[in-house]
Amino acid sequence: MPLFERSTAIPQDRQELFEYHANPGAIDRLIPPWEKVCIERRSDSLAVGSEVIIRNSIFGVPVRWHAKHTQLDGPNSFQDVQLSGPFQSWVHDHHFENVDSENSILHDRIQFEMKFGSPGKLALPIVQSKLDSMFAYRHLTTQADLKLKDFLEPHVFGRKLRIGVTGSTGMIGRRLVDLISVFGHKAVCILRKDSRNELFPLSASSVVWDQTDGFSDIDAMSNLDAVVHLAGQGIASSRWTQSAKQSIRDSRVAGTTALVRDLCRLQSPPRAFICASGVGCYGERGDQVLDESQPFGDDFLASLARDWESAAMEFNRCSGNRVAIGRLGIALHPQQGALAKMLLPFRLGLGGPIGNGRQYWSWIHVDDAAAAFLFLAVNPKSEGATNLVAPEQTDNRAFVQTLGQVIHRPAILPAPAFALRILLGEMADAMLLTSTRADCKRLTEEGFPFRTPKLEACLRHVLGCFQE
Repeated sequence: MPLFERSTAIPQDRQELFEYHANPGAIDRLIPPWEKVCIERRSDSLAVGSEVIIRNSIFGVPVRWHAKHTQLDGPNSFQDVQLSGPFQSWVHDHHFENVDSENSILHDRIQFEMKFGSPGKLALPIVQSKLDSMFAYRHLTTQADLKLKDFLEPHVFGRKLRIGVTGSTGMIGRRLVDLISVFGHKAVCILRKDSRNELFPLSASSVVWDQTDGFSDIDAMSNLDAVVHLAGQGIASSRWTQSAKQSIRDSRVAGTTALVRDLCRLQSPPRAFICASGVGCYGERGDQVLDESQPFGDDFLASLARDWESAAMEFNRCSGNRVAIGRLGIALHPQQGALAKMLLPFRLGLGGPIGNGRQYWSWIHVDDAAAAFLFLAVNPKSEGATNLVAPEQTDNRAFVQTLGQVIHRPAILPAPAFALRILLGEMADAMLLTSTRADCKRLTEEGFPFRTPKLEACLRHVLGCFQE
């Protein structure tokens, strides 16, 4: 019977390591972002008898995986087995071993058997490779999350926080909800009436809000430690006609104005309001290094950001409570956002520099983005704007070359600027050809623990292309 094992030294006490896996949200945090996985049923418990059902696909074929926890010896170990799914049998043992008072070993051991007898064994090398990538990701994520928890603790002081999140079904919002939950806090997911169904960690709660009717549950919104506002219409969802730009503006500016109004009407408004913005606020700036003191630019994205941030700052004026702005770079995720749109042409060998390739692209790992918003939410000294970008400042040519190197594809076919302008219009300049070299000095001065400060490490982590 095939056996897979992986061990990693974790600079945490065994109890902390075990509790991380036991908290709601852990299963979500440990699903690699390149896997198209949907959790159909969950218990968010390691208790013997608890079950989870996951829907996945293997080579495009839908697969449902039904697993059950069969052994628990906290904080030493737990075990889950497959009840039904893609394998003939699957037994997964999770072990946590103390090295000393500050260090432990995370050890995963899986015994499995392929279906379909001898023909099924032909797929064994592929399965082993997928397990290598999956558990490299899981162990790195566990290590980085626990390091982040330690970093946040001086601002949390052992309290259990309640944090509201708009945009909680989005790329960053969902990962923020999972982080809040796995750290033992409570996320309050602020949803639109038309939000898609989402199976959040069981510790999270949901509140419906719209600009006309306000909050569906006033009590759930009372005494929040913070609200992180990430909701807004996708900027790149359609060509920028005048009506499309107005819709984007209304979504962000008018939406934020209405949300702030309703938060300030609460008997106990949140202690902090954290609002997303973007480094597009600076406009075209060549190779100038941009910190948060730089003025706004003069294009559509810059004027949008200026008015969006102004709407957010109204929360301070009406409640007296803290406001922080997270100016996002390009958040990298293999199934959503800019990276997802680049992957197919690159995998077909059709990738290359955009325009002259000299424009700076400020980027950040999607989990570092979620972590940074959580930091802004819990740190009482975080006020005003903070650039949420990685320390490595990368131009487009270096970006595409690194992506090509990671996925073993050439990156030599340029996308001419004139062709992009014909195809995308105004959006081409604002989102692809404009150079914005944002600096993360405020985060680095605070000691923020970036999990991937370098682009190559980030791409390997989110794509599962690890180097052993």
